[in-house]
Amino acid sequence: MRVVYWARLQLARRQILDAVQAVPEAELAVVETLDDLLGALHGADALILYDAPPEQARRVVEALSAPGNTVRWMHFLTAGREGFDEVGLPAGIAVTYPAGCVSPTVAEHAMTLLLALVRRVPAMLEQQGKRNWSRLEVSAKATSVEGKVMAIVGYGQIGREIALRARPFGIRIIAVSRTRKSDQLLDDSLVLSELDQALARADIVMLAIALTPETRHLFNRQRLEACKHGVVLINVARGGLVDQHALAAALTSGQVGAAGLDAVDPEPLPSGDPLWTAPNLIISPHFAGGASAVSQLRLADSAAANLKRLINKEPLQHLVS
Repeated sequence: MRVVYWARLQLARRQILDAVQAVPEAELAVVETLDDLLGALHGADALILYDAPPEQARRVVEALSAPGNTVRWMHFLTAGREGFDEVGLPAGIAVTYPAGCVSPTVAEHAMTLLLALVRRVPAMLEQQGKRNWSRLEVSAKATSVEGKVMAIVGYGQIGREIALRARPFGIRIIAVSRTRKSDQLLDDSLVLSELDQALARADIVMLAIALTPETRHLFNRQRLEACKHGVVLINVARGGLVDQHALAAALTSGQVGAAGLDAVDPEPLPSGDPLWTAPNLIISPHFAGGASAVSQLRLADSAAANLKRLINKEPLQHLVS
């Protein structure tokens, strides 16, 4: 079984190599550049990869769709596949993804951003840098999450992991998803068409929904105005969910009290973007799913498990529909 691993990112790279090389029937080829990948696909049975920008994804899909292609299985190591979804996945190839492997870490990061904002951690660090002890200066605008209402927009695996961590803080939770959810963690469940109803009640909004044509700029100026005044907005999904110019204006006016963004659009964020100077904002460089040894092992194990299933002609897990 000839397996090509396009190691264009460092995420779980060592763990992936160890896990795949431990499969006796696997002959592994590791490539880093797009040109090397396209050359290595000839005669390969399987491809393990991360998402890629659309222009790169298009060339990969073209190669996989060409006459004589032998690749039967693609396994993504990233939960998102926007680059490939934009150009269209190749027909006739089984495509799988690492369902839930990094969800706990992403949820942990979401709660970190939330707690840092409501407990005024950036203001504390600023004071500390000035060697300034002023309790009133930081406490005047601090608040607590206890008793607050959180709307989780997108109640899949990441959304539920966020709920698991939010519930012990005394937060009441509304799920907003494409279908109603039945879950003991929830106080209410609404469908996406009822989003504005949830926003009118929510003190905290967590974005964990996939980016699609339907959800692009889901949080535009009008939707931000539909939120409760002073809402805390956290985005650990995709930058395209939010109209960033509208968010910068809402932060400046106070309509949005604070925001934490792990994803922006484009990435990296240009130096002149107004978000850089917006108040009460924490930007992290899209690494919510990283830096967890446990998550990295899960990513590697999920790839190796499906590879074994392919070799043994068993049904693959977590197929992309």
